[in-house]
Amino acid sequence: MYNVTVAGLGLIGGSMAMAAAGFKDCRVYGIDTDASVAAKAFEDGVIANSSCSEAEVGQILADTDLLIVALYARATVDFILDNQKLLKSGAVVIDVCGVKGPVVGAVEAGLRKDIYFVGCHPMAGREVSGYINALPTLFERCNFIIAATPNTRRPALETAEALARHIGAANVITTTPEDHDEMIAYTSQLMHAVAVALCDNTHIEKSAMYSAGSLRDCTRVAILNEELWSELFVLNKASLAKLIGEMCDSLSRIKAAVESSDRDKLKEIMRGATAAKRKFLNN
Repeated sequence: MYNVTVAGLGLIGGSMAMAAAGFKDCRVYGIDTDASVAAKAFEDGVIANSSCSEAEVGQILADTDLLIVALYARATVDFILDNQKLLKSGAVVIDVCGVKGPVVGAVEAGLRKDIYFVGCHPMAGREVSGYINALPTLFERCNFIIAATPNTRRPALETAEALARHIGAANVITTTPEDHDEMIAYTSQLMHAVAVALCDNTHIEKSAMYSAGSLRDCTRVAILNEELWSELFVLNKASLAKLIGEMCDSLSRIKAAVESSDRDKLKEIMRGATAAKRKFLNN
């Protein structure tokens, strides 16, 4: 029997445990610090264990073939390195957190050589959190990013790719941790920063009757888990700070054109943005 264990049964981990059902005819186990969450996942038939006692977790990890760690970034590193002694030789470990460079570097530096590891990031989520909001279909049609390094070995790559296809990913992209973090700073973290900035304005308090949808669309991701996202921002600070600076530069150019009533400049900027967006939509 192939055993898959998911550490962290929140939105992503809970959804991963649900979606992993049937992967290599596996049995799925779950680990969570909240006993009630593990009990609910067991009651739902998502995981095979009803509790997460220290003894039970030790046995689960000893029998694990694939460990999927769905925790915050620093907690991910700690969990893997602190529990590696319990894992059997040949086990595959993947993480699914939103920043890769610091996590992959720390894990690779301290992990046993007979355990296979690769950092991953399924690009999926919801505006709500917790196991109660997990869905078995969360990863359908998602982009699944594998952040490989020269130290990544074939068993980890092959397992991650197979899992991605099993959970319904439309695209599996293999890149480096550095490229992942640079791109995610733009496609995800900057978007959250912009949404937060828009809501960090007193106009939002009286905007409900003045909005046709644009404000709602632009602030969709502003309701977030501040513990998680503040950690992700700081761990990826170089890439994110650079992009925030570029955003400020762009807004400054628009502001200057508005202040000088330079419609030609505004139209030039808008045409460029429209062309870029249409190219994005056609990719």
